[in-house]
Amino acid sequence: MSQPQNRDSALAPVRRIPAHVVVCGHSRSGTTLFYNMLRTTVTNFEFIDRECTATSVIGETPASYITKRPLDILKYDEIVRSNRLGKRLHFIIMIRDVRAVITSRHKMVPDDYFVGFDHQYFFKDQIVKPVNPGVLAIHQAISHVLAIARPMPIVLKYEDLVQRSDEVQRALGRQVGFEYSGRFAQFFEHDIPDQLQVALNGKRPLDPTSIDGWRAPQHRERIRQQFLACPALFSILRSYGYEEDDRWFEEYRADSPPERSDRS
Repeated sequence: MSQPQNRDSALAPVRRIPAHVVVCGHSRSGTTLFYNMLRTTVTNFEFIDRECTATSVIGETPASYITKRPLDILKYDEIVRSNRLGKRLHFIIMIRDVRAVITSRHKMVPDDYFVGFDHQYFFKDQIVKPVNPGVLAIHQAISHVLAIARPMPIVLKYEDLVQRSDEVQRALGRQVGFEYSGRFAQFFEHDIPDQLQVALNGKRPLDPTSIDGWRAPQHRERIRQQFLACPALFSILRSYGYEEDDRWFEEYRADSPPERSDRS
């Protein structure tokens, strides 16, 4: 015979399991932009007013948090081990057309491109060195996480975030359970801590034209050199859905300087 149901317990609210959202992926793919959109609109998660690794937060408090650090894509196993409180774990992986990634600038490195296929710059305090992993290593880490993480990570394209921010906001609300006050697109109207403004290269409204910045003439040689030095970039570009084949590169290949002759 079934036991009588306790009326008070039946009416009691369902206890929500706390969650942790890890924003990571390719550097210069909009992780700082996205994090500022989240922290100015999401009401049911807590935030840190700077970039930090998820491992420094996830096991320290029962509250639900969102953290942002692109290179956390390399720390999936460590983050899972640090989740000793058993939080629901969501990875949101930011990607971008790799031609835009390798031609992106950062004001901390004014004289060089910030990310290459083989490295990207690390900076802390007054130290700036090209010692962090580049596009190829980050892509390999993304593939690893997509293969093993459960629930399945959310892959978010920078271009979608900039061009369709309202649509992205609604979709993430359904997928992750975000509750909002305000719109992603209005993030720039809010105060943003200094440490979360650096990578933005200035606080400003969304600019859909920014997605085509890599097409500028001054970046042609950079793109040509990077893709010739690392042919794997072609397959990464296709796997992310930015090109169906490699025909786009023919005009860049034509820019190649003529071969020198040793004949006198």
